[in-house]
Amino acid sequence: MSRSAIAILSTENLLHNLSVIQSQAPSSKILALVKANAYGHGLRSISSRLDKRVYSLGVASSDEAIALRRAGIEGPITLMEGIFEQDELLIASCEKFQVIFHDWWQIKALETLSLPLPLQAWIKIDTGMGRLGFTPSEGPKAYQALLENPHIIKPIGILSHFACADEADHPLNQQQINCFENFTKNLPGLKSFCNAAGIINFPASHHDVVRPGMSLYGVSPIKGKVAADFNLKPVMTLQTRLIAIRHLSEGSSIGYGSQFVCPKDMRVGVIAIGYGDGYPRTAREGAPILVNNIRCRVVGRVSMDMTTIDLENCPDAKAGDPVILWGNNLPIEQVAEYTSHCPYDMLCAIQNRVRFHWTKK
Repeated sequence: MSRSAIAILSTENLLHNLSVIQSQAPSSKILALVKANAYGHGLRSISSRLDKRVYSLGVASSDEAIALRRAGIEGPITLMEGIFEQDELLIASCEKFQVIFHDWWQIKALETLSLPLPLQAWIKIDTGMGRLGFTPSEGPKAYQALLENPHIIKPIGILSHFACADEADHPLNQQQINCFENFTKNLPGLKSFCNAAGIINFPASHHDVVRPGMSLYGVSPIKGKVAADFNLKPVMTLQTRLIAIRHLSEGSSIGYGSQFVCPKDMRVGVIAIGYGDGYPRTAREGAPILVNNIRCRVVGRVSMDMTTIDLENCPDAKAGDPVILWGNNLPIEQVAEYTSHCPYDMLCAIQNRVRFHWTKK
């Protein structure tokens, strides 16, 4: 028999979240971010369920995009970081990938190639993220260079990225909004600015295309909120089973480093999941876990394959009973509060020895 660690993924919840996002931005197209293995949910599985339901799928590299084409994805795919090598322009042309241009070398690479098919292009403007993109001062020249290239489909899309969208009152937000609007004023083509947090906090800046990430997967993009606050539902429920029940005496220690010492006689459960599966090693005492849908807590240090939990709240628990680490009835945002991680990297950390099971397509 295989280990008990399993991720149940809900097609219904994914499509529900997509519907919620569309209702939040009713006049905008959706560019769904499926990069990084769809935030740990499975690149091909997520994309096959979103294909033809969204304007485009956003990936980090041509490798991810090619994997989707080979999996039968026919809809538009956008290379969110553009190309990394000149030859990728040929691939993008043949496979009809949309390409984001954010640096001069990418435009220069385009100028020295003859492509079989024209490219759908975006230009990225750095309005304050300080990461990728042309500055507002160099942007017009870069935009014109793309515009004059015979291999580029006109009009060209223009996008930027919020740095602090999850903090609605941060002063940089309005500076970025003003910068983007000034740059795009009177220019044709699709405009895109809002990530998941921006969709919620800045409805006036939705423009033509919004780019949800975590909200698609049922996780709140806003600090201090959980998904349910925005009518979002978790796509992933990570679960396992109790594999042993221990009766430990007062003063007994638990786990590596003997970090936890029983303050009284305790009934402790051992569950078949650990940091080798992707559950955070930094989860500290008190991290919530559901046993038979009853809230319990982590005690002791998380091991590679196992984690120990206090069963005081669940006195009838026995080996084989189901345990939920996050998902249905236990928001991952609440679990993250007991770790040094955020929901983003917790989901992306799930390892391939965790079995994935999808509900109906």
